[in-house]
Amino acid sequence: MRVLIIEDDMILALSLEIMLKKIGYTEVKKAHTGEKALETIVDFEPDLMLVDIFLGAGISGIDVVKKVQENKDVPVIYITGNSDDYHRKQADETDYLSYLVKPITFTELKKVLQKEKAGS
Repeated sequence: MRVLIIEDDMILALSLEIMLKKIGYTEVKKAHTGEKALETIVDFEPDLMLVDIFLGAGISGIDVVKKVQENKDVPVIYITGNSDDYHRKQADETDYLSYLVKPITFTELKKVLQKEKAGS
C-alpha cells in the first residue's frame, strides 16, 4: 500500500513516516506543499493520504483532497492542529476516514489504520 503524507512540518512528516513504517507500510512519500502533493500524486498514485489541512502559503490540504477526489477515490486521514468548527466543516465537504487532532500518537494512528484495513 502506497501512503502519501502531505504535511508542511518536516519533523512531523518524518515522525509520521516512522510510525507508518513501524506499522508495516513500506511505500511512503512526503509532500510539504499542496502543489508538491498534486505533482507527487500523478506518479506515485497513493492508496492512502495523511493530510494536514493548513500547509502554509499556497493551496490547503482540503483543496488537494477535493482535486484528487474529482478523479480518484483515495482514502484520506486528516491530521491537523485545526479542530475548530470552520475547518471541520471544510473537511466535511470531502470524503475522509478520520480527522485526527495533533499531536498524533502512534496508538491513535495505528487504531485508525487497522480500522481502514478491516474495512477494505
